[in-house]
Amino acid sequence: MPCSGKDLCSNAQPRIHWTRSRARAAPGNERELVSSSTSPSVVDVTEDPVAGPHMRKLRAEIALELGEEIQIVSEEWTHSRLYADLVDDHALDSYLSSAVSGYRQDEQRWAKLPQKPSEVAELYGPIFDIVSHIISELGEPCGEGATWVVVNSHTSRFTQPKFKSLCPDMSIKATGPSFQRRMDKDDYLDGVGYGNVASVVDVRLQGRSNDFDQAIQAGFYCRQIYMRQPNRNFVRSLVITEHSVRMLHYDRSGFYFTPLINIHNNPRTFIRLVLGLSSPDESVLGLDTSIQWTINPATGTKTAGIIKSIDADGQPITYNLDMGRPPFYRGDVFGRGTTCWYANHPETGSEVAIKDIWRTRGKTSECDFLTAAQGVDGVVQMISFEDHCAETLAYRPPGFRADGFEPRVKSRTTMPHYGKSIQHFTSRYQVISALRDALAGYRALRAKGILHRDVSSHNILLGSPGAATGRRGVLIDLDMSAWTWDLTRLRAETGLGQRRYQSTAVLHNYQFSLPPRHDHLDDLESFFHVLCNLVLLYEGPGEQSKKLRETLARCETLNDVTAVGSAKINFLCRPWAIRSWWGQACKQLFRRFQIMVDDIGQQKHCFYMDETLTPEAKRDGMEAIAEANEDIYDKVIELFDDALAAIEKEEASAVPATAPADSVVAEKQPAIATNLKRRSIEEHSDAAPPSKRLSPPATTQADSPVAAKQPATVTNLKKRSVKEHPDAPPPKRPSPTSPKDSDAPENPPQNIRSRPPPRPSARSDLAAVPTPTLAPPTEHSKAASGHGDRSNFNGLSTDALPKRTRPTARVNRRKRGQDASPSKAVRRSARLNRV
Repeated sequence: MPCSGKDLCSNAQPRIHWTRSRARAAPGNERELVSSSTSPSVVDVTEDPVAGPHMRKLRAEIALELGEEIQIVSEEWTHSRLYADLVDDHALDSYLSSAVSGYRQDEQRWAKLPQKPSEVAELYGPIFDIVSHIISELGEPCGEGATWVVVNSHTSRFTQPKFKSLCPDMSIKATGPSFQRRMDKDDYLDGVGYGNVASVVDVRLQGRSNDFDQAIQAGFYCRQIYMRQPNRNFVRSLVITEHSVRMLHYDRSGFYFTPLINIHNNPRTFIRLVLGLSSPDESVLGLDTSIQWTINPATGTKTAGIIKSIDADGQPITYNLDMGRPPFYRGDVFGRGTTCWYANHPETGSEVAIKDIWRTRGKTSECDFLTAAQGVDGVVQMISFEDHCAETLAYRPPGFRADGFEPRVKSRTTMPHYGKSIQHFTSRYQVISALRDALAGYRALRAKGILHRDVSSHNILLGSPGAATGRRGVLIDLDMSAWTWDLTRLRAETGLGQRRYQSTAVLHNYQFSLPPRHDHLDDLESFFHVLCNLVLLYEGPGEQSKKLRETLARCETLNDVTAVGSAKINFLCRPWAIRSWWGQACKQLFRRFQIMVDDIGQQKHCFYMDETLTPEAKRDGMEAIAEANEDIYDKVIELFDDALAAIEKEEASAVPATAPADSVVAEKQPAIATNLKRRSIEEHSDAAPPSKRLSPPATTQADSPVAAKQPATVTNLKKRSVKEHPDAPPPKRPSPTSPKDSDAPENPPQNIRSRPPPRPSARSDLAAVPTPTLAPPTEHSKAASGHGDRSNFNGLSTDALPKRTRPTARVNRRKRGQDASPSKAVRRSARLNRV
């Protein structure tokens, strides 16, 4: 049978919890232990070739998130406090003494359970009967429109039998204001999915699985329930054997287990646990009851919903959920648990976004930063803030303490509604202007003493349609921010942000005994990685490059943070192919931004490599680089302004001359006239207004001799296809194309490596060719590079990388296009490569 989390061997390796000290001291092979942490010691030859690897991958991901510590709370609290108020002792005694309960008080055991079962299948039926009977006899009655039914998975039909080992053995199926049955494909049993279960139960043989196996399996259930029931504050499940029961609790601060409780000697505790996980009170189940839905009884789907909060005056208000937009949430079990709801004001109908988030206790509230950011263009604005909606400490025994445990507090922020995240752009002008205004917003935040520290594509939204300059892009998510004067916190909190967008310096801070503080230069590199994820990943609106998607995704899946940092260095110092759709303006923007960020990285690397410096001197030197670049955001924003002006020129020059339908040109060149057709405003909503474009030449009448004598000229102005380059201007005259100006193949250099010896500055490339088209390495450059063997990234050897030398193919300066910038004298400098 397929390998499952229930059948994993007891020697499964725990996840390595990466701290700076462990990252420095651990050998390379230790860092890879987690990749096989859930692999069985003996491979089952009957394992399904598709489902088996998929299940192992899922369990490995859960194991990574859980960590290596399992907290087991006291038995005394489990007996005396947990669900103690759900049923009184008199009702319990009456039930246990009755013949229908199935419990024999004289023998002190549940009669239906076999004492020594040989296989787990012998327990499914008896445990199902006991649990069902407890709920039907002692459970509270369900309210109107709510039902609770216990479902035995092994007497039901699995919708995907190959993955049945990922499914719970029993499910408490529920209907009510927080549950819905989604599409059939989301069900793991007929009519049962993670969107309509109150709790789940696993059945195992005593002693056949260890605690870590149980944690992985229950962690998978928890993740699925969180995603299908986004108003969950916590998730609980049970593991029942022939002798004992255990509750497993998961919330945003972590997880814990109760000890194994003997169900024969402690039937009252067993009954309370069953009633607690099947309670019709949604708050007891761990659901946030301030968010409720109306359920269609015929289909079981949500048709309307509400979310309660406070308004700008602090008065209670109930918003109507936008059922056309599902909430945004992150798939992690632990951490901030960000969930964003989209709703409408009950009276005005105006759109709002309501964000729920769990912050660590003692951390500065996002409300403080949002208050300081009031009135700042390019930064999210706040309507209201509600704090202490819930606390993870309340779900634990009094005085709970554990290594690594951080109590979290839930808050709710109401904000105006903006557009979608920046990846949902529809034009070049729109996306570049949105990123430009987010940069300007960040600059304004710094002026108020706020450092964002979590810049990513998800945290930059497109502005509302027709937004003015400064509001075309909005920087959101200030919950990871810090005050610039809080030096202690800035130095202590390292590794913040999403892997894909973290700066190389932040990723390498684990190697420092005294890491430098997170500064605005780290966030500037994060903005550059946002640009990388746009111009390198997207071939046009909504069209991603598969190869680049896999390359960028590896930044989030590699376990070794040092390897991720080395891989991301390539985005700073190597040439990359950019799709022609982006045009020369975006290519030049990318290249200039890249050089600026790489130059900063080179400076920091000099301190990192200097073995003569003390840790304090290295830290102080790297922090001094930030102080010397206080005005760098002004320079970057100027790059974006230049790019936007160039895009307007490119789009204006791309507008062709059109002729009347009865003209000679139109009659003789119907195909060309069609090819010169301008894209619609709907397709390119951010194009500059017509008044700023070049005026098209006057058209000629049908009897014009000029029109009749110039068909070749019109032919030469044939526009390239919209799919290839909708924004490109037609060439003024035919001219030979330099290899440097042609679009490079899609395969960019992608490798994990240490920095090589000093290389020529990337600025020399820009000085030689003002508007370069980035190209991947060639066989010739491979032979010339002289690099030895190195580890590779995405299967490409670093031997294929070219030296950073002046290109051999140069643009003819006399034939440079009219919009190209003149070459600038730039000081060359030999720069070290950093790890």
